[in-house]
Amino acid sequence: MKKTLPILIVLTLIIVSAVRSCWGGDDDSVSNTEKKELIPIDEKLASEIDSFINSAYRVGSVAVNVFDITAQRELYNYHGEELKRPASCMKLLTCVAALHRLGTRYEYKTSIYADGKIHKDTLYGDLILKTTFDPSFNRDSLFLLLDKLKATNLKAVKGKVKLDMVFTEPMNHEKHWTPGDLKISRMGLIYHGYRRMKKEILYAIPSRTGISLTKDNIVLGRVNPHTSKLLAEMRTPIHYAIDKALKNSSNINAEGLLYPLGYTLNAKGSYRNNGMAYLKKFIREELHLDPAKVCIIDDGCGLCPDDRLSPKLLTAILNYAYKHKRIYTEVYEDLPLSGTDGTLYDRMRKPNVVGKVKAKTGTLTREGGISSLSGYFIGRDNHLLCFSIINNECPVMEGRSWQDKLFSKVIFPK
Repeated sequence: MKKTLPILIVLTLIIVSAVRSCWGGDDDSVSNTEKKELIPIDEKLASEIDSFINSAYRVGSVAVNVFDITAQRELYNYHGEELKRPASCMKLLTCVAALHRLGTRYEYKTSIYADGKIHKDTLYGDLILKTTFDPSFNRDSLFLLLDKLKATNLKAVKGKVKLDMVFTEPMNHEKHWTPGDLKISRMGLIYHGYRRMKKEILYAIPSRTGISLTKDNIVLGRVNPHTSKLLAEMRTPIHYAIDKALKNSSNINAEGLLYPLGYTLNAKGSYRNNGMAYLKKFIREELHLDPAKVCIIDDGCGLCPDDRLSPKLLTAILNYAYKHKRIYTEVYEDLPLSGTDGTLYDRMRKPNVVGKVKAKTGTLTREGGISSLSGYFIGRDNHLLCFSIINNECPVMEGRSWQDKLFSKVIFPK
């Protein structure tokens, strides 16, 4: 009897616990358990941000979202679900999606192959230039590549010079861009299509290598992987494009990322359109959000005034980056630092905020003025937070000033 009594007590407790569980149990105990599992957030900071935003001093149409990454909880939201013109904060979506799809170690490759036999200093076959999507590949890059070819001591080609290009037509100007928005003339040679590349090759190969050729020698072609031998190659890490797109807000490099993205999704059709389709696929499959509700995408750089993103989407992108170490390392390194470099060099330079905010800026003077700011900062409780602020229909300088005051007077007060 002494042995069975403790067993009966244990069984009774188990049954009572199961019944409570079935009926919902003790509400207070469940609530307390949940509270213990949640990491506290800075409610005071949230209240102070709200007071600032709801004060009489407000610029344009404002939407703000702040997410506590450490606690994995939303700290503050003010119309964060609204679709706003993001300007260059669109580049955050393009860059993070590209780093996910292509990888942080992706490299643009431009290569020269020989398809045939090389005897002494003569190629009895075809010389092939294979290009990919490098937005920085210009005339100087071509000269450097041909200098590598010259180092092989090849002096004559008894065949054709073939151009193996992923696309042969020039990049189109997005219909809503103004002529000064993105000068396609500054894009890499690859984006100017076959005719421009042929013209450059016709001049560059003889002048840099001494190999003579005529325009009839230059044709479109493809590398045969089974018979072709690599002679020279240039590689540009994706870091170059991401750094330029984020720190310097380069529209060229952001748009250039759409092409390899689109190519990996579908090697047919418009790579640029396919790239924008991939951005929506990334939102749906990686962020688990409905693209129809959180975005309208018409380019990869944010120049188009028809672009729309919600601040909540932008903080979701920043939080996603944080959860993927290599992506976060790249993005955090490349974002401008307040009062220090990039597009934040001349902003937030007061001692209490300089060097404390890593963020992407966005600016458009069209549609009444657009200013946006999205990035990371360390809170007073040492939590890592991400945020997105979008001011639409306001003078750009006033929007910037309003954002800067939010940080200097509220988030990092003296």
